[in-house]
Parts: sequence; structure tokens; C-alpha cells
Amino acid sequence: MATNQSIGERLHLLRLDLGWSAAECAYRLTLESNELIVPDNWETWERAADHDAAIQHFSRYASAVGRMFGIDPESLLNGPWYNPSKADVVALSARPNNTKNDRLK
Repeated sequence: MATNQSIGERLHLLRLDLGWSAAECAYRLTLESNELIVPDNWETWERAADHDAAIQHFSRYASAVGRMFGIDPESLLNGPWYNPSKADVVALSARPNNTKNDRLK
């Protein structure tokens, strides 16, 4: 496992460690922050590189996410971060350009 994990990778590993879905994380963050967070936002954050605009958007929620996961928000944003989880790490692919409606056809 890479020692220099991105914020998105750390976020993804935390979620896997707890066994939560992206939808559950989005719902919990909606309650914690009193702002609507949709699962697509959460998944975008997990896929984002540290220099992406999505991570800049995420950083305003770091304190709330830290409370959700019971970790220091600074360790989430700035690492280094150690994850003792034994969960398999699966590379996330970029979201295809098709819309949800296209997938439902």
C-alpha cells in the first residue's frame, strides 16, 4: 500500500474500514454539516487527487468528517496516515460520461 496516500484514498479506506456505503457517508455528513451532500459528491471526493478542485470543496467538511470517523481532521487532510485495515483496496475508476438515465435503459 502506498505510504503517500491522497486525501481521497484515505477517505475511501476509512469508509471501507467501517463498512459504510458512499450513500451512508453522504447521509451522515448531511446530518453532521446541515448541508445536502449527495453520494455522487462523496464518490467524487474519494476519486480526486489532492490538487483537484473537488478536494478543495471537501476540505471545508474535514472537521465534520473527522467527527464522523472519530479521527483528527488534520490527519485526514495532511497525513501521514496509517490504516491498519485488512480490507482489500480496489482501484476506483473514473465515472463514465453516461448519465444515470442512460444506465437505467
